[in-house]
Amino acid sequence: MNKIVNQPEQMIKEMIEGYINTCPDLLEPLPDYKGILMKQKKDKVSIVTGGGSGNEPWILGYVGEGLADGAALGNVYIAPPARAILNVTKAVSHEKGVIYICTNHAGDVLNFELVGELAQLDGIETRCVFVADDITSAPREKQDERRGVAGVALVMKVAGAACDAGLDLDEAVRVIQKANRNTFTFSVTTSPGYLPSGKAMCELPEGVIEYGMGFNGEPGVLRTELKPADEIADTMMDYLLKDCGAAAGDEVAVMVNGFGFTSLLELCIVNRRVAEILRGKGIKAHDLFIDSLFCPQGTGGFSLSILKLDEELKRYYDAPAYSPFFKKYSRSRG
Repeated sequence: MNKIVNQPEQMIKEMIEGYINTCPDLLEPLPDYKGILMKQKKDKVSIVTGGGSGNEPWILGYVGEGLADGAALGNVYIAPPARAILNVTKAVSHEKGVIYICTNHAGDVLNFELVGELAQLDGIETRCVFVADDITSAPREKQDERRGVAGVALVMKVAGAACDAGLDLDEAVRVIQKANRNTFTFSVTTSPGYLPSGKAMCELPEGVIEYGMGFNGEPGVLRTELKPADEIADTMMDYLLKDCGAAAGDEVAVMVNGFGFTSLLELCIVNRRVAEILRGKGIKAHDLFIDSLFCPQGTGGFSLSILKLDEELKRYYDAPAYSPFFKKYSRSRG
């Protein structure tokens, strides 16, 4: 796979520079570090996110209005350095506290917990939320051990609105953790993604698909020959609905997240089937949308994420959010 880069060691810096040039009135870079910040600092609990690059727009696009206030970026699939996280923390409004939101991967967890302790020494109150939504990576009774994948977009949507609403640190964490516990993701991979070096991230023979593969190519739970779109959606929704326990009368938000190589034409066909399944089971789709918010290096395939809603979560989910790569309009627009 041919990749369009300059010097590999400059990739992340140049990516940040190029991205900020699309929205210079909204965002600014963290000088001397791989990080971005909202230009406008608000008097509220702030959200700092971060992780390895390579799944854009996660993490880059998750800083914006109604989203995170700052982000620290690591190299491709490498946790951001603690120093960058700490400097982002100090650069956002931190008088009312800072909530760290990242996906549940060992390097990210280690660095964010370490920085949380360092920030406390500087008088900054911090809390950590590690998104753990990949249903194939651990059983439901060990939900906090699951990997974090595309469901982080739904959790971040709720988190940004909760903090913007003026909730204090502990109350915001309670709401965000509720969203985290109620978010479930299942994926299917149809072709490998490629690292910036051009090397494939996994081996997947032609005409074969794999359910539940990790975005770094970790083994999934089921490998089959390529099936029609409806059969793939049926399999995925069967896994998801059994795990999340959604039943008739429940209300959910569902994201069909394309991995980058799969076309919108294909994703719309999948979305059609997901809507049919929900209607057939009497589950109300409060929001059912298609986007590409977590794209592992142009991999073929997609993931489905379900957020089980109650009235509290729905209120925050429905608030608008904006960054150049992550847009959700207010549900009240009609």
